[in-house]
Amino acid sequence: ILVLPKPGGKAPDWLLSIMSFKPPYIPFPILAALIIAAVVHFGLMRTSYGVILRGSGGNAAALRRAGWSLLKTKIVLFALTGLFGALSGMALIGITTSADANIGNGYTLLSIAGVILGGGEFVGGRVSPIGAVLGALTLALAASPLLTFMHIPPDWQVAANGAILIIVLAARVLISRRER
Repeated sequence: ILVLPKPGGKAPDWLLSIMSFKPPYIPFPILAALIIAAVVHFGLMRTSYGVILRGSGGNAAALRRAGWSLLKTKIVLFALTGLFGALSGMALIGITTSADANIGNGYTLLSIAGVILGGGEFVGGRVSPIGAVLGALTLALAASPLLTFMHIPPDWQVAANGAILIIVLAARVLISRRER
């Protein structure tokens, strides 16, 4: 599907067949997210290059002193981000069966909130791929139906998700201060 001047088009049959796969007991998008999170967790937490990639967010000066190029690691990180963005877009097209360039606008805050809820940090260095997926699933499966149940209009649900994110960040700051 190419970028169209207006919403429409049709998802390719191969993508529709992948996204319509129905494994027993668990929806395919959740299963795929958990598998991808496990693979990324292994790559970031159990390999030496994963340590380098995490180091670029946690302590760039130490990374440079160790002889690694911060520019190269940032390029790899941006390439991985693009890959996962493309996979997410393809999954969304496979679920909705058509394309719209603006369909992902509402997911920006949710993607950040999922990482933060999962234990990630804004400043980098601390990351949990499995935690990020669990945080995103929590928001998608718990927060959205809860907000609908509370009769919050869809236009205000983004603001409510932002409020949830602020509450989680404030709670994390308070807990970290008490631990010190």
